[in-house]
Amino acid sequence: MTGTNFPTGVSTRKQYSGSTTSTDNSYMNAQTKLINRTAVIRCDAQTSETQTNFTLPTNAIVKDVFLNVITVDATETADVGTMGTSNDPNGFLAGVSLATAGLVKGDLADGAITLGALLLEETGTGADVAYAKAHDITAGGDPVSYTCSAGSDTAVFDIIIEYVEVVTE
Repeated sequence: MTGTNFPTGVSTRKQYSGSTTSTDNSYMNAQTKLINRTAVIRCDAQTSETQTNFTLPTNAIVKDVFLNVITVDATETADVGTMGTSNDPNGFLAGVSLATAGLVKGDLADGAITLGALLLEETGTGADVAYAKAHDITAGGDPVSYTCSAGSDTAVFDIIIEYVEVVTE
């Protein structure tokens, strides 16, 4: 089988040793594409779960979620998650502080985990429990939501979602 060779050393339609055209599916397949995307959603202080105007694509791989705090509220925190099938209101970020202007990320610090369950993996039990950051593939097709802590009324922030959309042409 022949293909196109590029100066970078990448070739298309490469046949691997021991495979045949009629039985092997290990050829490079250009029909599935991974498209990196970023969603930025402006939010204001809402003390009940509020659906944003953004729904994740059906085949989304959520890599990370951040906040960009525009208007500070020193006593406030925010949760970011999903409605719909995954229905996890703090699945991306849980109790993230809005006390400082600028970028805020979820944390895995012992005793202060603010990265939501959709973006972390837990291993071990009891005293041997450990956490690692993970990508989420369960929230695709669900609307993104957020909730601010009680008593908030001034915070303004952007939710920044880094995700990969899997597209088949």
